[in-house]
Amino acid sequence: MAVRTFRPAVALGVRRADALGDVAVLTRLSFAGIDGLVIGVPMLPAELLADQALALSAMERAVQEAAPVEFVGLGSVLSVVAGRGTALQQACGLPVTTGNAATAWAATGVVKQLAARRPELRRIAVLGGRGTVGRAVATLLDEDLRRVEIVVDPQDVRTCDMVVGAHTTGGTLSPSAYPEGVLVDVALPPTFSGAALPGCAVYAGESVRLPAGWRRDGWGGLFHLVAGYGWNSVYACLLEPLVALAVGRATPWAQGKRLEARDVRAFGEAAEKLGLRPELVRK
Repeated sequence: MAVRTFRPAVALGVRRADALGDVAVLTRLSFAGIDGLVIGVPMLPAELLADQALALSAMERAVQEAAPVEFVGLGSVLSVVAGRGTALQQACGLPVTTGNAATAWAATGVVKQLAARRPELRRIAVLGGRGTVGRAVATLLDEDLRRVEIVVDPQDVRTCDMVVGAHTTGGTLSPSAYPEGVLVDVALPPTFSGAALPGCAVYAGESVRLPAGWRRDGWGGLFHLVAGYGWNSVYACLLEPLVALAVGRATPWAQGKRLEARDVRAFGEAAEKLGLRPELVRK
């Protein structure tokens, strides 16, 4: 945002808290006949959680900046403030989806890919398993990996072969508490409160490879490098409004605290028909 708005103060965090005019179009993209804009707001996670009224005002300003639009998607901590999309939908009169269905689909897909490579896998812990995304991931894995025990929020994760970090906000697990194994991380900020120890392999839980037919403007590559896992990768949550419009859906995939496993599967089926796939990316 600092580059796009020519305001270094945004990058340094030195700006008025009510500087809503700083919302900026980060990139324009198109896929499957749908045109989209990615818009950023100048608030850090702690600020969004602390002042949710201001966060809602910033999101409204972003929607106004993008107008006219048919569908709104949220990303990162924006998906868990101001009623998790409900307040913004009421304010703007447009369907607002949080990105949680796509995140749960991607995380489940990454775990299943890793499980296929590890026939000895017997126990998976889901941290944040009582939250929106974690609960859906735990349900899907329990249905799909019959040979594996799914444990929600165990006291000692060292008893598990793999950990899925799905807390709403990160920093909930000390690296020394899980020195060896595999962590699939969907928390932002990350699940570990510090750098992972050498014996622990950390995989992104929300990375999707850009499919054929994805188009972006000149800023798109930079956006995907900063807000993804490389030039040709993107966070899964960005995909929800695109996929909804591509399949003619008029209601959110995910909104509020509830996220049904069947909605995650429906999103996944639609996304995969469009050539979208979760990818294995080491952090």
